[in-house]
Parts: sequence; structure tokens; C-alpha cells
Amino acid sequence: MNLIKTSLILGIGLSAAVVPAQEEAPASSGLIVNNRTDEERINFLIEVANVYFKEDDFLSAMNAYERILEIDPNNQEARYTIAHVYINAKVYDKAEAGLLELIELYPEDFKLKNNLAWMYATAEDPKYRNGKKAVRYAQEALVLAPDDHHVWSTLSEAHYINGDYEKAYNAIKTMAAKAAKYAQGVTKEQVDEYNEQIRKCKRAWDTQKMLEEAEEE
Repeated sequence: MNLIKTSLILGIGLSAAVVPAQEEAPASSGLIVNNRTDEERINFLIEVANVYFKEDDFLSAMNAYERILEIDPNNQEARYTIAHVYINAKVYDKAEAGLLELIELYPEDFKLKNNLAWMYATAEDPKYRNGKKAVRYAQEALVLAPDDHHVWSTLSEAHYINGDYEKAYNAIKTMAAKAAKYAQGVTKEQVDEYNEQIRKCKRAWDTQKMLEEAEEE
């Protein structure tokens, strides 16, 4: 599960993101008039949030997306993307709540289920790390998108944390085959991550087999 990080370059800080541009009315009026529409502010904040996310400044990205949702609580792009940000920022309670709500609204969206499964499989907080739920949502995502390599990677990780190393290795090998056949735009960084996942699963399975063989002797 990887959020695509845009390559926007903006020389701005968070204060610029949360305070809309203003222009002064004539001095006689004594008023400050907002110079941006809600749509313009949202578009600006999305660009800012993307920059922060690209720079791994997840807390600032989170603040920017939360500001968008203050303006428009039903903004679909912000609701989808902030769940990625919450996971990366390790704000698991908000990530879980947001994804479960979106899954109720969009049950056919496999990416939502995959993202929730990934969170359950990788959360650093043991309160939210749950192998059974990770497998469940990854399998539900696979029903909807059986050729998506991201979902196979998630399923592999879910099996891994459950100690099902053979299943984890088989899933990650399937991921590699699906990626080679269907994926486009896979970066070198992603390839390195997948290769490490393959090695990790194979090591664990090989070790498990050796221990089982030793017990049988």
C-alpha cells in the first residue's frame, strides 16, 4: 500500500496552508475580505498536503487535510487520502475509524479494504495490529481485485504476522508474478521493498521447515 506522492514544489509553510490569502477592502470600510473561494482554498491545501506527504512530514499533511475537511466534510479525495496519512503518522484510531466508515459507504472499493488490511498488518501499536483482521480484509480486497499486486503484498504481510510463513511466501511470489504482468510505473524503491519482502518470507519459511524437520528426527 503506497500513496502516490506527487512531485509538486512549493515554497510555502503550514501557516500559508491554513490561513487563506486575504486582501484589504478600502480603508473606509474597515473590513478584511477573503480573496479565495472554498474550492480554491481546498485545491491549494491539497497541493500543500501532497508536498508535505512527499517530504514525509505526515503531521503537517494531516493538518492540511483536516483543514480541508473543516471546509468540506464530504470532500471525497480528502477523506480517502487522509486515511493514508493517518496510517503513516501512526494515528491508527482515526485511520481505522475513517476507513471503516468509507468501506460502509463504498463496499466495492478494494483499495479501502486493502489499506485497512495493511494497517492491521503493520501497525506499530499492538492495540491495532491484528493478523486475523488483516487477512480478512486483504482476502475481501482480493475478491474484488484478484490481479492487483498491492493486495497480494498486503495478504503476504498479513499471513506473515500470523506466523503462516508458507502462505506468506506463496502470496508474495504471486505478487511478483502479478506485478510483472499487470503493474505499470513500479519504482525502483518499490521493487527493492518487494524483493526484501520476498527474502523475509522465504527466510522465515525455510527456518520453520528446518525446525519442523528437526522435531521429526
